[in-house]
Amino acid sequence: MCSSPEPAPSLAGGTTPPASQAEHSRPPSPSGTDISARPAGPGASTSAEDADGAPLSEDASRSQTTAPLRATTPPNTQPPDRTKIESTPVHASSSNKTHTAKAVYGKNSLANHRPQYAKGMHPKISEMHFDGFLERFMPGPDMPAELATKIPVMDNTVLLGTKETIICDELCKVAQPILDHCPSGDKLVAKNTSHNSDNSDTGDYGEKLKVDVAFYPVDDDAQRDYTRPKLTTPRAATRWAWISLLVEIKTAHNNCALWFEDKKVAKKDGDRKKAADGGEDGGGDAEDLDGPQESSAVDKGKGRSTDDGDPPKPKPKPKPKPKPKPFIRTGGSGDNALGQVGEYVAKLFRRQHRLHVFTLYVFKGQARVIRSDGAGSIVSTAIDFEKDPSLLHEIIWRYACLTQAQRRYDPSVVRATQEEINAMRSCPTSNDAVKTYRSAALDKPGWLVYKIKMRRKDLIDQREMQPIADDFYEPDEPNALDDAAATSNELCFIVGRHLSATDSPTGRGMRGYVAYDVSHRRLVFLKDYWRPRIESSPYEGKVLHSLRKGGVRYVPTPLAAGLVQDELGTGVQETCTQAFLPKDERTGCSSPIQEHYRLVIKEIGEPLDNHETPEQLVKVMWYALWAHRQAWLVEKLLHRDISAGNILIFRYIDKNGKVQVIGLLIDWDLCKYQMYLETVLRPARSGTWQFMSARQLRNPGKRHEVADDLEAFIHVLTWMCYRFIQHSLTDEPDAFKMEILHWYEAYGAKEGDANGQAIGGQRKEVGMLSGMPAVRVDPYTPLGELLKTLALLCQQHYHVFEPKIASTSAPTGHLLVHDKSAELKDPFNDDEPSKVPAAPVVEAFETLSQHAPVFKAFKDALLKPADQWAKVVHTADQFEKEVFKNSAVNQRCAARSSKRSSGSKRSLEGESVDSERPGPAKRARSTTTELQSLQEEREGEEL
Repeated sequence: MCSSPEPAPSLAGGTTPPASQAEHSRPPSPSGTDISARPAGPGASTSAEDADGAPLSEDASRSQTTAPLRATTPPNTQPPDRTKIESTPVHASSSNKTHTAKAVYGKNSLANHRPQYAKGMHPKISEMHFDGFLERFMPGPDMPAELATKIPVMDNTVLLGTKETIICDELCKVAQPILDHCPSGDKLVAKNTSHNSDNSDTGDYGEKLKVDVAFYPVDDDAQRDYTRPKLTTPRAATRWAWISLLVEIKTAHNNCALWFEDKKVAKKDGDRKKAADGGEDGGGDAEDLDGPQESSAVDKGKGRSTDDGDPPKPKPKPKPKPKPKPFIRTGGSGDNALGQVGEYVAKLFRRQHRLHVFTLYVFKGQARVIRSDGAGSIVSTAIDFEKDPSLLHEIIWRYACLTQAQRRYDPSVVRATQEEINAMRSCPTSNDAVKTYRSAALDKPGWLVYKIKMRRKDLIDQREMQPIADDFYEPDEPNALDDAAATSNELCFIVGRHLSATDSPTGRGMRGYVAYDVSHRRLVFLKDYWRPRIESSPYEGKVLHSLRKGGVRYVPTPLAAGLVQDELGTGVQETCTQAFLPKDERTGCSSPIQEHYRLVIKEIGEPLDNHETPEQLVKVMWYALWAHRQAWLVEKLLHRDISAGNILIFRYIDKNGKVQVIGLLIDWDLCKYQMYLETVLRPARSGTWQFMSARQLRNPGKRHEVADDLEAFIHVLTWMCYRFIQHSLTDEPDAFKMEILHWYEAYGAKEGDANGQAIGGQRKEVGMLSGMPAVRVDPYTPLGELLKTLALLCQQHYHVFEPKIASTSAPTGHLLVHDKSAELKDPFNDDEPSKVPAAPVVEAFETLSQHAPVFKAFKDALLKPADQWAKVVHTADQFEKEVFKNSAVNQRCAARSSKRSSGSKRSLEGESVDSERPGPAKRARSTTTELQSLQEEREGEEL
C-alpha cells in the first residue's frame, strides 16, 4: 500500500536551525497562497488522510494546507512533437509489450526513446510543496543541531559551476557525515558514479547507464560489487542492483527536466528583479512596472473627490490571482531530460523489487525530490540549499533514517540463500530451452537472486481444470493442494534476472521470471506486475482458471495468483500517485489505483521466433486462434492484446511418447468480458501498436471487437513472414525497412486535437482495402495462398466500413453549359472515347466479425501436403540486418539475444525486446504499446 513510513527514532534531542532562517530559502506554495509553518514533530501528516487512506485526526487534518497540489500540465507550454516514424507512441494506457525495438540499446537510441518516455510521463506528474512532501513521504525526526557542525561547508563556486564531477564529489562529502551519524540499522554510503557505468547492465534497454551520485548500502556483498580498486573515495561504479537513492545533477538549465531559478540569468537581470520585487523594502509590484503609469496630476488634485459632492474615485479592481508557475520544462531538451529521469526510474524498477523510488534532482545549489511509483511521480517544489544548506541536510537525514521497508523495498521479497540458488540450479528441466533460461537467470554478474513469497491461499485448485490439450499427458503430476513439503503458510519462488520486462516508468511494470518453486522442486514461470483496480478488468489468474475449467484449450495453466499483501498483512500493495493527478481531459476519469499482482504459470514456453519451419509457425498460430475462439464462445471473453509476443510455442510428450508442438495464447491481463465491451462509453485503446487493427489505429475511441483481435492475428502472421520468410523485399533492405516503418511504426496526431491522441494505420488501412497481402511470398505455396485468402477476407470486411463520401460539387438546377473545346488545343484529334476500366466489385461482408473464415483459412493451409510446404523458403531473422540497426523495428535486445508494450508487452517496460524466450514470458512490454491505463467509462448502471 502507499503508506507513509513510520518515523525513525531521533539520534539526539536536537532540532534544525530556526524556522526563520530556513523560510527564506523554502519555495512559495505552488498555488500562490501563503504556507503555514511545517507541522512539528516526527511523522506529522499533511493530508486529511494518511497514505493508507485512513482518516487522520482533526489536528493532523489541519496540516493539509501545508501540501498544496496542482495539476501537471504547465500552462502556455508547447506539447512535444508527435509526428514520428522511428518509434511508436508511448501511452499511459496500453498493454505493455515489445515489438518495435524501441529499446534499441546504447547511446544512439537515447534521442529516440527518451522523448517517448517524457510524453508518457507528462500527464502523470504532480507538484507538492516541499514541506508537505517531506512530512507525507519522508517523515522522521529532525536532524540533531550538533550534527550540523560536522558537515563540511559546501563551496558555492563549485555548486554554481559547470563541472558535474566536482559537484558530485562535493555532494558526497556533505552527505557522508549525515549518513554515518544516522541511527538507522540500514546504513548508506554516498558515491560519485558519474564516470563509471554498470558493466553488468546489458540486454535491458538503455544499456550501461550511469547516474551522477548513488546512495548505496554498506554491506559486504554490495561493497564488493560497486567498489573498484582504481577508484578513490568517493568514486565508485554504477550498480543498478544496489542503488537506494539516485541523484541527478544538471549544470545548464536548458538541460533540466524541471524548472529552477537560473541564477546565472538572475545576476545579469538583478536590477530589474529588485525593482519587480519592490526595491529593497519590497513595496512595489512587478506587474505595475510594465503597464502604463497613472499621471502624477491625479495625485495633485485632478479626479480627487471634494466636499461639493463630486463622485467618489472608483475603487481599484482586485488583482487577479497569479497563475501557478510551470514546474516541468517542455521542448526538445526538457523532454529528453524528463525521459532520462523516466529511464532511470524504469531501470530501478526492473533491477530491484521496489514499490516506489526517490530521486534527488539538483541544479546550481537548488534541488527537488521526486517520488515515483507505477502510477506516476510527485515532485517537490524547489529548495535553495546554496542559501540554506540545512534544507539539503534535512532531505539526506530523513532518507537515511528510513528503514528498508520505509524506503519501499518490497517486504515480500528477500535475498535467496546459496542453498536455494543451488537447488534451482540442479532442478531437472523439461527441455534445452528451459535450461538456457535458467542459466540466463542465475549466471549474470550484477543481477541478484531473490526469494519471492506468496500466500498459500493464492494456490489454485488444479483438479477443476481440463487438460491443456486433448492428448496432453503428465505422469505423477504433484497435487498443489496436498503439498506435504510445505511447512508454513507461504509459497516461495526463487528468481534471478528477469526473462522479460517492460521498460516504462509507469503502468504495469511487468517482469517475467523463470522461477524455482521451492515446495514442488520444479521450474515454473512467475509474472509480476501492477494492474489497474477497475471493475471491468478481471484478475488474470481467475480468468485462466475459468477458461481451463470451462474446457478452453491452449491457454496456460495457473498454479497460484493473488494480490501482494502489505508488510502488515492487512491490505494490499498499491500506488498512491494517482490521488494527486488531475482527471483525464478526454474521458473525465480519474487515474485508477494500480495494485501489485503475481501469477504463477506451470508451462514455460518458447517465443514464436523459435519456430522451426513455416508450417510449424502457422500451426502454432492456429492453436492460439483456437484458444481465442473457444474463449469467446464459452466465456464471451475477448483477449484484446494479440501480438507476436503473446503466442508461445509449447513442446510436450504425449501419451504415446511422441513430441507434440502446440501454441499457447498468453497474457490475458487486458481481456474483457462482452458485457463490458458493449457498455463502454469512452473506450481506451488496448493492444500492441504494431498489431492493432487499422480501424483501431485510425479511430482511438473505437470499441474493441472480435474483428480487431482477428485482424491482429493476421498482422502477427505478416510480421513473422517479413522476418523469417523469403519475400519480394528480402534483397532490397532499404525499401524493406521503409515498408516496415510505414506499415507498423508510423503515427501522428490530428491538427487541433487538444489531447494529442496518436493516430496511425494509414498504410494498413489502404492495404486492407486492396485485397493484396502486405508481404509478397511465393503465391503458389500453402503460405502464399493463406496470405492471399486472409487479404481478401480483410478487403471484404473493410469495404463494409469504407466511408461513402457524397460529392459536394454535383450540379443542381439548370446551369449554363460552357464549351471549353476551343480553349484546349489538341493537335492529335483523338475522337475515340477513352475506355475507363471499371473498379472491381468487392462483396462487402463483415468476414472478421466471426472466427470461422479466418480459422478455416489457417486449417486449409495446414491440410496441404508437406512437399508443398517445403517450397516455402525459411530464412534467418531479417530484422537482424544492418539496415535495421538503431531503427524502431530493431528486434535485437539483449534480452532477446540470449531475448514496449504490452507485448513485447514490450520490454519497454522492459520490453522493447522482441526476443523473450520463455513461456508465459511475453516479450517485454513497452511504453509504446501501453495504450490502456485509463479507466474506461461505461454507459448505464454499474453492472
